[in-house]
Amino acid sequence: MHRKFMTFVALLGLALSCQSCAGEPAGTPKAGPPASVPAPAAQPANAILICWDGVDRSVLKELLKDGKLPHLATVIKAGSLQDIDVKGHQTETRPGHAEMFTGLSAEVNGIPSNHEGESVPEGTTIFEILKKHLGKDRISTAMITGKAYVGTVVSPKGREGIDTCDVGSRLANVVGPLCLAALEKHKKQRFFAFFHFLDPDSAGHSSGSDSQEYRQAAVACDAWLGAINDFLKKEKLAESTLIYVMADHGFDKAARMHSNAPDSWLATNDKEVTRGGIIADVPATILARFGVELEKLEPKLLGKPLSGKPAPADSQKHPSPVPEGAMAP
Repeated sequence: MHRKFMTFVALLGLALSCQSCAGEPAGTPKAGPPASVPAPAAQPANAILICWDGVDRSVLKELLKDGKLPHLATVIKAGSLQDIDVKGHQTETRPGHAEMFTGLSAEVNGIPSNHEGESVPEGTTIFEILKKHLGKDRISTAMITGKAYVGTVVSPKGREGIDTCDVGSRLANVVGPLCLAALEKHKKQRFFAFFHFLDPDSAGHSSGSDSQEYRQAAVACDAWLGAINDFLKKEKLAESTLIYVMADHGFDKAARMHSNAPDSWLATNDKEVTRGGIIADVPATILARFGVELEKLEPKLLGKPLSGKPAPADSQKHPSPVPEGAMAP
């Protein structure tokens, strides 16, 4: 009897040992600490970058003050709201997204205005860098746009490497469900997603930045942010997903254009973000949070992570704003 008992104990120990050595499949994000014990310096499992096209900083703060953006307010409460300045190129959609995707200056990424440059250099976008750094099968990427030419900022080869790439011109009622479908598709693997909503920019051009239509378009974006937040909570991904919401440019005051509209912003639940900066700082922040060694990237990024104390004003190397009319409108 004693011999049989000892044999059973030995077999049980072997089984438990094999189970513990099996590990997780390659690329599976490891569970973080409990929500009550945050680890702000740890690498995130996932990140979502969202652009509300053309939402001016002053209008955003007005809507937040009036309680019209409850879902964005929730993100800010978990992290912060920072001022982002558009510098070094026209305050337009394509150059704003070229900098947002690469962290490079317009001089390097090749897109200083809507009408100049075709796509950024291959291998320089956040989608491509994350695949190279983490392994192409160890992170899923997605890009959903409300403007077709936002997608063309990324080279054809770069777009081919994005796992879910749905580029088109459509409003939030179409883009929103596509975003949720992309999250559903990639929820079981580590992911980075970019979602673009054109509605505010469209309303600003048609009705003006002082209109209720412009403000209501931002409210519609907020509703889809709420749907995204709800999905993350339902799938138990909220604690492991960083969210960054921003604009590619602002809007001229009481006008239907954004020829001189450098007032962007960043709302995020990333507690490591402690200061404002320029658009290029946002992709630099996300890449650093995923563990990418920025100093080893070529070409060198213009952007710096938005963590720590702001650098002295005289040490900033950010380009000056482009004078109005210096480039094609």
